[in-house]
Amino acid sequence: MVRSTLRDLASVLRRDALVLLWFTALALMAMLPVLPRPRELILGELGDNVHYAYMAGWSAQALLLGQSPFVDPRLNYPDALPLASNDWPYVSYLLVAPATLALGPVFGYNLAIFLSHLLSGYFTYLWAQRLTGHRGAALFAGTAFMLTPFRMLRSLGHANIVTTQMLPIFFWALDHTLHTRVQRERSLWLLGGATALLASSSQYLLLMSLVCGALYALYTIFPHFRFLQVHGWRIAVSVLGGALVGALPTLSVLGSGTFTPFAIGRTRIWSADPLNFVLPSSMHPLWGAWVEQMRPEPYAGEKTLYVSLVALLLAGIGFGALLREPAGRRRALVWGATALSALVFALGTDLWINNEPLQRNDPFWLPAYYLGHLPGLGMMRVWSRFGIITILFVAMFAAFGLRYLMNRTPHRGKQVLIASLLMGLLLIDLLPGRLPAATLVPRGIDQWLAAQEGDFAVAFLPVDKPMINDLAIFGSLFHAKQMPAYMHAAHQPRAYQDFAAMALDFPDQRSLDYFAWRRFTYLILDTSQYNGWRAPEWASVEARLAQFPELEQVAEIDSFVVFAFSGQ
Repeated sequence: MVRSTLRDLASVLRRDALVLLWFTALALMAMLPVLPRPRELILGELGDNVHYAYMAGWSAQALLLGQSPFVDPRLNYPDALPLASNDWPYVSYLLVAPATLALGPVFGYNLAIFLSHLLSGYFTYLWAQRLTGHRGAALFAGTAFMLTPFRMLRSLGHANIVTTQMLPIFFWALDHTLHTRVQRERSLWLLGGATALLASSSQYLLLMSLVCGALYALYTIFPHFRFLQVHGWRIAVSVLGGALVGALPTLSVLGSGTFTPFAIGRTRIWSADPLNFVLPSSMHPLWGAWVEQMRPEPYAGEKTLYVSLVALLLAGIGFGALLREPAGRRRALVWGATALSALVFALGTDLWINNEPLQRNDPFWLPAYYLGHLPGLGMMRVWSRFGIITILFVAMFAAFGLRYLMNRTPHRGKQVLIASLLMGLLLIDLLPGRLPAATLVPRGIDQWLAAQEGDFAVAFLPVDKPMINDLAIFGSLFHAKQMPAYMHAAHQPRAYQDFAAMALDFPDQRSLDYFAWRRFTYLILDTSQYNGWRAPEWASVEARLAQFPELEQVAEIDSFVVFAFSGQ
């Protein structure tokens, strides 16, 4: 079996070597800012990307330590920290674990994003090539999906959302299952496996795909609903079984009280504007500044859903071409309806224009509002993310559009010229620009803790500062001390909530008694974060500390002051 698999892999590499080189080059272009120092530089400003880099590091370390990669026993002291309390692409991180162990957590994190870029393009190419039989058209579709600005901007911090390589796999498997007449059992197993891979990459992408996949199936079989009676339950079991397997880490923490459904006020602002689908990214190197000046978008990271005017033009041609084919008419309608449905969900709970609700106090609720009341879907905060499914089907339509143009041009030289011109226009249209990057390395305080012998607990203060938490958990990869921690500010575990409630008024007698009871060896205060924003000024804190002689300052590293209890 292994020998057969290796032969199949070698065959794929020979067949698609140039295609893989193309997507590798594009992925490297998207990762250009971190290439000079891939072990230290990370895409985006420091934020959510820090705890995703930590998750990449722990996924690898856990295997070396014989621990579960799904739970870090050192964090969320005195309990343990389930990594599934945030949406994380654990399969991707486990696959890159050897590279992470060899070259560090930042390299492993960057490698996972690079592979997501490459595979998002390649898997879309494979599906488009299977349906169109045209390699050039499929290459265009894969490129359009891979370079969409939504994906590029999500690579700045949301490693889970950028794992879109599973979307074409899921819809390909679903489409094949709905249309196959032979080997149905095999197709059902493949669909279950595709769903499990999707669930192991992102719960957001899973929930969106389950919703749009159900609609895709209904659009495909309409009006022949007898199909549901005969085969529908088997498809449902396959999809739900795969979803449950892939989502097991998340399901294991649902009863812990960590996850809190978002109120409508938290989700309304993440409603996309219809213009978001046709306005280029404000980071485009040629006309991004003009777009930003013409229509500023404060939530550009989530609401930039540009499908590419070049891809959209070809998608329109492809839609018309499919409608004229007896065998393609049904596909055109199903894809069009699915893309439109995802667009409507991306518009969120109610219609917003220029980041203002059309009806603030008496809104006309859109389908997402009612969807958010279903079990599990109340944890979705950013409805605009549904737009990535619309973008996928626009890219797939574009493949049929390019194939139509090629077939209308019998001369081989003209075909190459037209395809090259359109690909060139697409690349210009979707240039990612120079994405920001930041340095992420262990800090001086992390190195100091690593030099302290023993297994003990420390607390970083002040609380209610996300970056203190994120940088602290990243530093734990290097010193392995115990500490309170959380994975998502909106879904804090109970142990951290208790710690934060007691530490919020530090320094006072109640908090000191709590720290002593919990046997914290060191209290580490970041003086730069005691700045009057969600924490008092450092001068006032320093004055209050003088009132507690049981605290002894033992070290000062950069902006950190380290205290221990006298006599420890």
